[in-house]
Amino acid sequence: MRTEEFNKCREFLEGQIMRTPDNKELIAAYQKLLELKSIYDTEIHISMLDKKARRMEFQQQVQTTVSATENHEEDISTKDDVQNYNQLQPNQNNLMANQKNWYNYQRIQHHHFGDN
Repeated sequence: MRTEEFNKCREFLEGQIMRTPDNKELIAAYQKLLELKSIYDTEIHISMLDKKARRMEFQQQVQTTVSATENHEEDISTKDDVQNYNQLQPNQNNLMANQKNWYNYQRIQHHHFGDN
């Protein structure tokens, strides 16, 4: 029972009980109303907890999936980096030779060979 409906029924029964406090049927109906509301609220609370638990499980599954995907992409990236490094290794000697040649060229260009 929704809170609005419960409050209307409760107010009605409380008003009737105030008018005829000796009416045992009204008091029994009032008690029954409170019991039903308590049962309803408990079921709603349990339902909300179940929904929250399912949402948390779903989020955990998504997080696990995202983490696995990131790890897979990281592995691919690492493999690509290793492959790129391996491709550069054979060119390393040429690069070093070119740098040494450039350095020697610069030294020769700036050397005056004693001509002042």
